[in-house]
Amino acid sequence: MNTQPVIIAGAGIAGLSIAYELQQKGIPYEIMEAGTRAGGLMKSLHIDGYELDAGPNSLAASPELMAYIHQLGLQDQVLEASAASKNRFLVKNDQLYVVSPNPVEILKSNYVSGSAKWRLFTERFRKAQPPAGEESVTSFITRRFGREISEYLFEPILSGIYAGNPDLMSITEVLPMLPQWEKKYGSVTKGLMANKNAMGGRKIIAFKGGNAVLTEKLLSVLTGKVRFNCAITGVTRGASDYIVQYNENGHTGMLNAERVIFATPAYSTAVAVQGLDASLASQLNDIPYPRMGVLHLGFGPEAREKAPAGFGFLVPHASRKHFLGAICNAAIFPSRVPKGKTLFTVFVGGARQEQLFDQLGAEKLQQTVVKELMALLGLRTPPEMQHFSQWNRAIPQLNVGYAQLRQQIRFFEQRYPGIRLAGNYVTGVAVPAIIKAAKEYS
Repeated sequence: MNTQPVIIAGAGIAGLSIAYELQQKGIPYEIMEAGTRAGGLMKSLHIDGYELDAGPNSLAASPELMAYIHQLGLQDQVLEASAASKNRFLVKNDQLYVVSPNPVEILKSNYVSGSAKWRLFTERFRKAQPPAGEESVTSFITRRFGREISEYLFEPILSGIYAGNPDLMSITEVLPMLPQWEKKYGSVTKGLMANKNAMGGRKIIAFKGGNAVLTEKLLSVLTGKVRFNCAITGVTRGASDYIVQYNENGHTGMLNAERVIFATPAYSTAVAVQGLDASLASQLNDIPYPRMGVLHLGFGPEAREKAPAGFGFLVPHASRKHFLGAICNAAIFPSRVPKGKTLFTVFVGGARQEQLFDQLGAEKLQQTVVKELMALLGLRTPPEMQHFSQWNRAIPQLNVGYAQLRQQIRFFEQRYPGIRLAGNYVTGVAVPAIIKAAKEYS
């Protein structure tokens, strides 16, 4: 019987979830985390009575996530989003428009032009003529609905999720149901009508005290060894297992393991697997991780009256703002904001705007964003609280060509049984998807 612990690289939500699943099965494990803390991008802060999340601000209440919450005894820490969170806004010509994913509601709105509505209405009659090979989001949406729907609806929504460039993003990776519906029904809108629940509808939740409560609780219940400041630098094949090389607090070491699970970003995994598969390592290194900033702005009573009554608002690239969008935290989780105050979580950077960090610098960029946000909402009093978090490598970009990378990962795992790649570039970036995948990797 194997007594070697499973080596898990990374103590973010993926690594912690995999360790938890292994522990539930009685399988020994050891976590190696290159940084000084667990949680990865799930990081919460408390400033002047405001509860801030520098990573995910809300979570979709999937069955897997809710099961975790009950197993961990966190049900009393859960906050359910208010009814207002169902309202989503988009910015156009310095105005906010409530926009629904329902095509009928879009046809009723003033957000897009009459010609765009006509393209939307007639999509069901348009012949399906997909090109050969993988297609970008922009190519697919423009082909089915026209450029205006692509630029003013799909682009800001996907920028809000992935901080990506739809000209490069793969439609089969980020919105796989759309090409599937085109193939099955001959039309995206026909597919949407036949699958009305496919575009969301799950309850939105967060945790009292910040969403890092989830990763902190996971870490607290794990009984296996967790090494911080410990990065895996290479893996080689031994006689009957793998030899894992690592650097811990500046000191090198080696250990043997039959199973190694990489729950780390692609660029970190690339370093470790370079000696096993240089070609795969190169492809992992090529996955873009654009720089992002999260700007928290706390305002007084004036903003409470003028803030949109909804989840938040997204900004199309064509609107030429210096930010991607903002979450209206006080509207969806009012208990996380001081009474009478308002909190906005504003996202900047991403694939299309990361050059702004170098062009303006972090301080000037923040000033510009605050000015634009205040002008958009008609605010005159500056924020009373301001905090900026920067992620130099944030969200992996699932661009055209990603299908070939997935195939290479499958070939690699077949060639090296016992080694698994389990970062969010494989599982998906949403926390519920990562938790669901942990069962498979354990």
